[in-house]
Amino acid sequence: MERKYLSVVLLICLTACLLPGCVFISRDFRFTKELIISELGEAEVETEFQLQVGSGLLSLGKFAASVADVDRNTMEYLRDIRNVQVGVYKLYDIDRNKPLKIPDRIAKNLARKGYEPIIKTKEKNSATWIFTKMRGKRLESLYVISLEQHELVLVEVKGRLERILQKAIREKGLEKGKFVNI
Repeated sequence: MERKYLSVVLLICLTACLLPGCVFISRDFRFTKELIISELGEAEVETEFQLQVGSGLLSLGKFAASVADVDRNTMEYLRDIRNVQVGVYKLYDIDRNKPLKIPDRIAKNLARKGYEPIIKTKEKNSATWIFTKMRGKRLESLYVISLEQHELVLVEVKGRLERILQKAIREKGLEKGKFVNI
């Protein structure tokens, strides 16, 4: 029995590696990372975590969650996510006298793809940008860039995100102007 489960897990892992866009980050995501790092100058970069979970791997995850009798709310959240990319990079030997900044070219590049900035913060040792992409009145994508003295974090989530937000708001009791302690 244990051998059977091990075989299934191995098969799922091999399948995930073969599905396009399911493990390796996209070229645009890599371009964003490299552009930010080039702005830092002589910094050394160590990839701590980098992964794309595409529709194929998400479908396998949804199937595994349904077989494993996972909470219904979790399944509803998974149903609305189409693609996730995450990158966490450790930064070393950064010039501390130079303020950290995210290159404006990134905002222009994301704007060409339909993203709009909703939050931009900048301090001497950190910068954060959050972009959204709308399709009509629907929130389709969220892109987060967080740059600090020793770490760069990139996250892109695609799907029916407005539905996820609506579910989260309902769960916290914030529907129709009713506010409760969160």
